[in-house]
Amino acid sequence: MEFRGVDDDELDDNFEIIEVGNGRYSSSFHISKHYIGSIIGKKGIMKNRIERDTRTIIKIPRMGEAGNVTILGPSISNVKAACRRINIIVISSRKKQRCTHFLSIPLNDPHIMKSFESFKQQVLQECNNRGVEEAIFIEQQKLHITIGVMCLMDQEERQQVSKLLCNAKDSILMPLLKDHLPLRIKIKGLSYMNDDPKNIKILYGCVQDEHGMTQKLADALVEYFSNAGFVEKGEYGRDNVKLHVTLMNSKFKYRSSEDEVDKRPTRRNIWETFDGSEILNKFGDYDFGSAEVNVIHLSQRKTVGADGYYQSTCVISLNKD
Repeated sequence: MEFRGVDDDELDDNFEIIEVGNGRYSSSFHISKHYIGSIIGKKGIMKNRIERDTRTIIKIPRMGEAGNVTILGPSISNVKAACRRINIIVISSRKKQRCTHFLSIPLNDPHIMKSFESFKQQVLQECNNRGVEEAIFIEQQKLHITIGVMCLMDQEERQQVSKLLCNAKDSILMPLLKDHLPLRIKIKGLSYMNDDPKNIKILYGCVQDEHGMTQKLADALVEYFSNAGFVEKGEYGRDNVKLHVTLMNSKFKYRSSEDEVDKRPTRRNIWETFDGSEILNKFGDYDFGSAEVNVIHLSQRKTVGADGYYQSTCVISLNKD
């Protein structure tokens, strides 16, 4: 069972419910062990409440045992009601976890990387402002556009999202892009995430797309995975995905040689800022070049693949067959 967004009008169609005889119905589905405790609740209070309110029986594997959560009830509507309640708990619990994966468009194109390296060297030579140092630049092999982030807690969830991504290619992306392939974008101009150019946390390259198809692609994927309960739609209060290519992040200075930094500030790792005003004045219209968008990655955070990019859990091609 995919965990659909709680406001999705087609939520009911997603539950697989079968008749098991004697006027009883059942639904069985995988839930990561990380969320089982929230479903059970303290001293079993949450599970008991759902069972009482929906007149169902919820069977949950014991700790250390493999298997699905199974719901038994006297009618389809009772089982659906219990599924909805569990769905809401899982979505709520997932939002509290740190993301493990993200949907990305790799921009490790040789021309883009060469332009970025030239930009970096010019900035380091010409801009000696507070906090501007080599350590806060992204590694050129990891240049990318983030479409959406998600938390996948076990192999079952990773396989499920990989299958969803492949389905999205056939049902959404290729029909959307069929008259616009190959899809090309340009990375030109600089901007930043906060309001003060003298106190920047993230400086990024702007994404230009003549027909706006990259934006439509990103928004369609977020909508799709939001309905499946894996991506939070409207994150940070935005209606659309903010397309950008992170170039400098003050927290990158805390990463190790193998690791990416977590974006959440901690007591040990406070999110500092840097003065990017001179960078914006001198290089605000910098042209990093163009590249084809020919793959979408389900990328794993805090990893490095053989090519220097993030390790992929799944990759789909956007090339015409």
